[in-house]
Amino acid sequence: MELIETGDGSLTLRHEQLGELYHSDRGAVGEAEHVYIRAGFDAVIQQKEEIAVFEVGFGSGLNCYLTYRQALANRKRVDYSAIDLYPIGVGTARQLHYTDDPVFLTLHELPWDGERHAVDGDRFSLTKYRADLSTFDFSALAERFDVVYFDAFAPDVQPGLWSEAIMHRLFYSLKPEGVWVSYSAKGAVKQALRAAGFEVFRLPGALGKRHMLRAVKSIKQSFR
Repeated sequence: MELIETGDGSLTLRHEQLGELYHSDRGAVGEAEHVYIRAGFDAVIQQKEEIAVFEVGFGSGLNCYLTYRQALANRKRVDYSAIDLYPIGVGTARQLHYTDDPVFLTLHELPWDGERHAVDGDRFSLTKYRADLSTFDFSALAERFDVVYFDAFAPDVQPGLWSEAIMHRLFYSLKPEGVWVSYSAKGAVKQALRAAGFEVFRLPGALGKRHMLRAVKSIKQSFR
């Protein structure tokens, strides 16, 4: 796995088969903080003491770690779940040098067994599913999550993961008023989200990128 330095000095990885970067070349940490923390996690924490997060594409573990750090700073409890078919190894994660905090490597060391594991007492837990999103069984996850981080590789590279069928499943897994966020603002993605029932908003993108998307499962849509 090739290490790449991004525009803000933080590292990312290049996928060996797809040739795609795991984060924006403008800045790995900067993009993650903008898209998933500020536009996603922070959008749902005001009225909640406990937040359930579902991440599509665990990847480098950066989104998960930043969520852990933000949860501690805001004294929130987080139940975090993530799905990835080809997770990176602990040795690769160590080379990214995102932090000296041992929790970052713990997030990678926990097994991909679909079981909930405590990371920091009752304040943060992590469930990791090693599975294909297109065939993953969401039946036990109805209205479980407050926010979905959609961090799959780009729609041009993995179009099947950005389909209307996938967005329907994620709509089903979100609580009413739940939030979906992603770095992509492609027209086909907006169309798939709207077809699945989401209310879609275009927001300023990270680090000079024009746009990103936030979608909301409104109460009206939840019971239509």
